[in-house]
Amino acid sequence: MVMRLRLALVPALATLLAGCGGDATRYPIACPRPAILAEGADLTRYRPGAPPDLAALETDARLVRVEGGCSRGNNAIEMRLAVGITVDRGPAFRAREVPLSWFVAVVDNRTQRVLSEQGFQERISFNPNETRTSGMSQEVDVTLPVGDDRRAQDYTVYVSFRLTPEELAMNRRRGVR
Repeated sequence: MVMRLRLALVPALATLLAGCGGDATRYPIACPRPAILAEGADLTRYRPGAPPDLAALETDARLVRVEGGCSRGNNAIEMRLAVGITVDRGPAFRAREVPLSWFVAVVDNRTQRVLSEQGFQERISFNPNETRTSGMSQEVDVTLPVGDDRRAQDYTVYVSFRLTPEELAMNRRRGVR
């Protein structure tokens, strides 16, 4: 039985390997691993003008994961990614939909300089009587130049909510959740 299984796998393996010719575009390309910026992973919003307590809580959102991949372009890596978002509706939230702004920043690992930043807007909807919802954002494209002096590992790609100075200060005070 084991011998028959091995003999059956040989032609299948040969067929798979036949597709691995000398064409460099068939090999997987390096892809910078995107990361969620810790200070920007949480977004807690309270009713405007109210003290920041549970009764005034409108929404509490979290970036929970980043998914995506890369393909090779003309002297560039074309990265496509989406973020997972979870949102809790607080007692002060009266709408069925919450707008959330987020961004993708590309950082040069050699200089720690931000090379580019793109902003996006998501609208997360709640079903009736639902206090928590989650989903994936729209897919977005990020282009990373590569060549003789640039490689995928020269970049770090961060995602974060777009926070006000007050929201950022609150995240820093309470720490990473």
